[in-house]
Amino acid sequence: MTEHRRIAARFPDGLDCLLDDLVVRVGDVRHAVVLSGDGATVSASRGLNRRDAEQLAAVASGFHGLAVGAARRRMRGAARQTMVAMEAGNLFVVAAGEGSYLAVLSAATADPALIASETARLVERVEEHLRAHPHLPEAPAAPA
Repeated sequence: MTEHRRIAARFPDGLDCLLDDLVVRVGDVRHAVVLSGDGATVSASRGLNRRDAEQLAAVASGFHGLAVGAARRRMRGAARQTMVAMEAGNLFVVAAGEGSYLAVLSAATADPALIASETARLVERVEEHLRAHPHLPEAPAAPA
């Protein structure tokens, strides 16, 4: 079994295929990861080894956690999506249901509106998949 497939082994019915499809269909998307509420890698697109998938999941979890905290304390609302623009690319993180998140890493030249739209479409499919295969551990309660 390849390193990639060991990451996705908890979801043998195709969660990794949904991520692979996004990478193939949207040329500027480099990688995608589904992570649990505590930042653990659930599934990753092809091309990410275990170490890189776990690192991307940890970074996504950290950035989104900061956005959630800021929204709660300052904006008095929920953080629906986090986007970080970097010199080499963009990171999008969005809730994907059942205590999970979807992280998408794109090229710096990507159209953020297109990536956000494609990410939203993928979230619907990931949510359906997670409802049908509820294997994620409960996310720890957020501090008040």
